[in-house]
Formats: sequence, structure tokens, C-alpha cells
Amino acid sequence: MDSGGAKITLDQESFKALASDVRVGILKHLDARRETVTDLSNLMTLSKPTLLEHLEKLQSAGLVKRVDEGRKWIYYELSDKGRKILHPERVAITLALGIAVALAAIGAFLALSAEAVFAPGSRLLNASAPSAERSVLSGPIGYAALAFGLAIASGLVALALRFIGQRRRDRFFEQLRAA
Repeated sequence: MDSGGAKITLDQESFKALASDVRVGILKHLDARRETVTDLSNLMTLSKPTLLEHLEKLQSAGLVKRVDEGRKWIYYELSDKGRKILHPERVAITLALGIAVALAAIGAFLALSAEAVFAPGSRLLNASAPSAERSVLSGPIGYAALAFGLAIASGLVALALRFIGQRRRDRFFEQLRAA
């Protein structure tokens, strides 16, 4: 199945599980947060036996997992496979944000190390130093500005990936309804 450029491979069991609008709705609710059968039943206006039947199909396909923490309630949440189907862009977003944080840290380090350049008696403040050596942008400040600029660009890439991922997810669910 094509999800707007990226291929999502579904096994037969997953495809059968996603063939129902009710099960797709369950996945969307569980995407927001984990829920109990009672909560899902109320949200989707389904009887508990009907809902449990749908949850069993999603569980057998590996899209949903049952979480029993030994307390009063048993929760259902998306499995890793279910999350990957709903959010294939998350790895790229995490990578882009990680790069942004690393570049911001490098920029901060370079900006702090630039203090030594501006210390009294440094060549930057010495009027007799050649003008090429006095350029602020060629030293640590320039590299810090470059690192901060790249960090901002990486953050913007992460936001763009989030937007693209949402559009792909919407198209994916539209294709499921049409199939």
C-alpha cells in the first residue's frame, strides 16, 4: 500500500484487521493514549463484547497489545508495529531533532569559546592586526552562527516531517476506506 511516497508493507493479517472502519477508529483512539475496554466502548458507542472482538483481531495482527499491570484495569495500547504503521516518519523526526540539539550544543560551545577571542589584548581587538584576522565571521563566532543556523534548519526539517507524516497518515486511512 502506498502512503504518499513511502511504501508500507502489510501482511495479510494486518490488512484484514485494518479492513474495518471500527478497527481503524480503535487505532486512532489508541494513538492518542491507551484506553480500557470501558473507555473505548463509551468513546466508540459499541458494546463491550463487540469491542473485545475487534480488539482481539487487532491483537492477533500485532497492531495492539494488552497491558495488564496487575491493577484493577486492563489497558490496550498500540504495539510497535501499530505505531510504525501510523507514524512511519517518527524515526526521521527524532533524527532531525537530535541533529538540531547537537548543532545547538556545538554552537553554544563555540560561542562560549569566542569569549577568549574578545578578551583584552586579543588579535581581534588589536587594531594593528591584519584585517583578515579581525573578521568575526571567520572565527568561533562564525562557526557558532553556522551551527545555530543549521540547528534551526534541522528543527524546521523535523516540523516539516511531522506535517508530511500527518498528511501521509490521513491519505493512508482514506485508502483503507476506499479499499
